[in-house]
Amino acid sequence: MNKYYGLKPGTITKQELEHTEIVRDVAAKGIVLLEHDGTLPLKSGSCAALFGYGARNTIFSGLGAASFTSREEVSIEEGLERAGITITSKDYLRRYSAVIQDEEDAYYSVMREAAKEALIDGVIKMYREPLVPSAQPIISETDLKEAKADIAIFVVSRMAGEDADRSLIEGDYYLSKEEKENLRILSENYEKVIVLLNVGAPLDTSYIRSLPNLSALLFVGQAAGVTGLSVADILTGKVTPEGKLVDTWAEKYEDYPNADNFAAMNGNVDDEYYTEGIFVGYRYFDSFGIVPTYPFGYGLSYTEFSINTGNILKENGQVLIETEVKNIGNDYAGREVVQAYVSAPNTEIEKAYQDLKGFEKTDLLQPGETQRIQVAFDIRSLARYSEKKAAWILEAGDYVVRVGNSSRNTRIAGIIRVEEEIICEQCKNLCGLDENMEEMSAKELIRKIRAEEIRSIADAQVICIKKEDVSYIKNSYREPLWEKEVQNLQKTEEEESRLLRFEEILSGKISLDAFVNSLTAEEMSYLCVGNAGEGEATFVTYGSGNTKTDAIIPMSPGTCDTTRNLVESRGIPNMHMSDGGSGLRMLPQFEVDKEGNLLTDGIISVRNVDKIIGRDYITDRVNHDVFEQYTTGLPMATMLAQTWDRECWKKCGEIEGKEMQWVHVELWLAPSMNIHRNPLCGRNFEYYSEDPVITGECASAVIKAIQSFRYAGVTMKHFACNNQEANRHATNAHVSERALREIYLKGYEIAVKNANPAAMMTSYNMINGTHTANLYELLTLIARDEWGFDGMIMTDWGTTSQSDNDKRKYKASTCAGCIRAGNDLIMPGSHKMVTAICDSWKRIMCGGFC
Repeated sequence: MNKYYGLKPGTITKQELEHTEIVRDVAAKGIVLLEHDGTLPLKSGSCAALFGYGARNTIFSGLGAASFTSREEVSIEEGLERAGITITSKDYLRRYSAVIQDEEDAYYSVMREAAKEALIDGVIKMYREPLVPSAQPIISETDLKEAKADIAIFVVSRMAGEDADRSLIEGDYYLSKEEKENLRILSENYEKVIVLLNVGAPLDTSYIRSLPNLSALLFVGQAAGVTGLSVADILTGKVTPEGKLVDTWAEKYEDYPNADNFAAMNGNVDDEYYTEGIFVGYRYFDSFGIVPTYPFGYGLSYTEFSINTGNILKENGQVLIETEVKNIGNDYAGREVVQAYVSAPNTEIEKAYQDLKGFEKTDLLQPGETQRIQVAFDIRSLARYSEKKAAWILEAGDYVVRVGNSSRNTRIAGIIRVEEEIICEQCKNLCGLDENMEEMSAKELIRKIRAEEIRSIADAQVICIKKEDVSYIKNSYREPLWEKEVQNLQKTEEEESRLLRFEEILSGKISLDAFVNSLTAEEMSYLCVGNAGEGEATFVTYGSGNTKTDAIIPMSPGTCDTTRNLVESRGIPNMHMSDGGSGLRMLPQFEVDKEGNLLTDGIISVRNVDKIIGRDYITDRVNHDVFEQYTTGLPMATMLAQTWDRECWKKCGEIEGKEMQWVHVELWLAPSMNIHRNPLCGRNFEYYSEDPVITGECASAVIKAIQSFRYAGVTMKHFACNNQEANRHATNAHVSERALREIYLKGYEIAVKNANPAAMMTSYNMINGTHTANLYELLTLIARDEWGFDGMIMTDWGTTSQSDNDKRKYKASTCAGCIRAGNDLIMPGSHKMVTAICDSWKRIMCGGFC
């Protein structure tokens, strides 16, 4: 009989409380103050009239894999009240909540109907057709009389998530007519108006910024259960704003380089042409002279800082920039982020105007306090990829170093002079375009900008870089296995006489090669797929030491595992995985009967599925055992990146590592590291940034912290170019090799080399005509041979599903192709997959591969 251990309902541990407080602090540090006239912070005891969808119905995270299962979810209304702010608009909020509840009831009734045959059908429909709130009640004269206060706070909220992109419509990227009307009313009737953006990605802020009485605008994001607490901490001054944007917010949507052809915008969801090339985010805006509303790296504080640059040095393959930061305000302590950008010479290889190369954050500085900060980055990070030479090259010329606190607020700090061309790394051309595609160019525009800067550059200090300052790497690539002659290894007498066991490897009795050689084709095929379709088996772990307070995880789409078929016969332990980019996504409660049978469907771990069910999913709380496994929700990935704080990233990683040990999850199916190519991507909240350096650095810190715990590993995803949700299973991303390497793969490369992640997950889409799960050049030649990745590569769930092949322009990936390309594991697995892999292996042994 299986045994399931967990906490009794209502048990709140010290760890849970500690983790919640850490996340509350981190989330506040990721909030970005966009506009401010000096009104904030609010004083305790103040009165405020609170309006907007997210005031009481705060959005805590996006939908899908990155949802969370925290015990408590504090709305913005509740958070402000806990902080001592009196909310005067209670009658309006009650009336609006009733409207929202009616809408939700109707919506989930439709989802419930879709789920009649199978609950998963309702979940898929919920993903693809997210609830879009209808018209807000217009604030009336009566509402205004009841909601007496000098300050009005309005919360703009948006929900986005997996399997659906956002829309360029009112109520999504644009404010709805009702939101505009209510903001107009508030601006005419209150001395000060504060607007909070409870959203996962940029939206159009032009109307908000036009309000006569706008006092503050904040991007508060979605910070899981602590959202309301973190917002209150910022508004009341418990925490001084220190977040900085990790995306460029455009003046209008049409300013984005791929505005017209992103995903479904041009009606073609089969082929996505990355014609912007390397010009993504601020690289585009800065190179083409387009002024954004809020630039990359931007964020205000309740105080101000000065940044002065000292010497620029080279040391041990790095560039070091010495700076001095001073809090020049009078009233508030705060923190500043020193950002270093480099403008490369625009010679044979075209460059963006500038690229972020390094950053550092100060300590908390009191008014008048000064701190010296050193920003460092590798010299080889200045190299660009030449498709012509298939190499990373430092071209000869002057590299201008700029230092400041956003991409649009920097000063020239010095020159890095490369005296002759340096080949830093020799590669070979991989993952090239499958058809001709013209990319945009800013060469002439940048040449004009640089010509105007000649005077300011003339007096800058210079450091010279020579070939001996940069180590040379020449990559070598393996020969494809299917081009080698396959030899059937002879088994020893011992291998023939008995089944070798996994624990014998650990004890040193046998070698890993001997053990693998003893496995049958069928056994090896089972190791290549997940456990879906298998019966339950005894939980096995080596050295973790179960106790009565440990939780043996009920398996589900959010907590899957590898095969259990070899646990008893071979002693190979199954590895447990959990989804959840915003924390471990578990079953908050599960039910076990007296015979030890698990009665709770694991899909209930998906956010809002309980609303589809429409009743208590625990069937018998009296006669059955009920256990809890609440975990700590983290701020959405974009908010985490917006802290620009390695210590914050480390703390969140440590929370995940500790909780993974507690619930016996060996592999976290995160972080998600795709680039914010366009603000309409439905899953942007789950990804870090438009910039690969911030993406790689943030992921590296999180990964290192998690993997400092025994038996805890991460899975970087979705590798690569999963930059849209529309037709995500069958979209062909046409992208140049250079843009792929410099923008879309660079974050993963940084994380692999800095943090050695345990695993990575391929994406659903294709890159230049081949599904990433079947792309040998990406998975084996780039990830393993060039970067040295030695972890596990797995597919995303259902990558090889053939169910809708007849409707696709591009057919699904194949099981045999996944293994051939370099995947170690196909998820979620099935007997059909085992058979397909086993049959393919037998054909190899006969001299061919299908």
